[in-house]
Amino acid sequence: MAETPTGKGRGCLFYGCLTLVVLLVVGAFGLYFGARYTLNRLVARYTSPTPMPVPRVEASPEEIRSVQERFGEFAEALKAGRPTAPLSLSERELNLLIAHAPQAGEFKDHVHVAIVGNKLRGTLSLPLERLVPGWRVLRGRYFNGVAEVKASLDNGILLVTLDALEVNGQRVPEQAMVGIRSQNLAKDLYKDAASVELLKKLQAIVVADGRVLIQPRAPPAP
Repeated sequence: MAETPTGKGRGCLFYGCLTLVVLLVVGAFGLYFGARYTLNRLVARYTSPTPMPVPRVEASPEEIRSVQERFGEFAEALKAGRPTAPLSLSERELNLLIAHAPQAGEFKDHVHVAIVGNKLRGTLSLPLERLVPGWRVLRGRYFNGVAEVKASLDNGILLVTLDALEVNGQRVPEQAMVGIRSQNLAKDLYKDAASVELLKKLQAIVVADGRVLIQPRAPPAP
């Protein structure tokens, strides 16, 4: 799930999804645990005062630039309506795009994505006070977890769902996961007209065989 070119107000789909994951978990925990837990107890159980180590992919500036240019050329061809070959990204290339996206900001070096079967497995160590500003109880706390995500695209509709989640070394209760799984993490993308038009130019997104394949739709005949 690499950087997706969108309108300026939307930024990077990948990092938008990360923020939504955290907000969904916070909301789901509140609904599931209810009055049985105070907020302070939830924070103590499911967050940490220290970040956890996240795998990093080291690469030369030339390799990083090569991946970014290949992605950029694919995106520009889509925007212009030019025929282009599918974009195939390995796990390594995917992580290089994510780590060096202009929108990475505070997420840089806090995220790693693995390709496991038909899912993306993200290792996350995210500073919560930046994701959920204004909550004093989250100051200095980290969301340390492993999330399994399914991503697919059919007829211009992008569906990104959270399939499994482990937070602070603990599996999220299945009752809480029911509500989380029903949410499309890419739904906010459809609030941006430019993003909707771009997605209509894609035929499919396939996660398989250790790669993410982005298949463009054939341009209409002149």
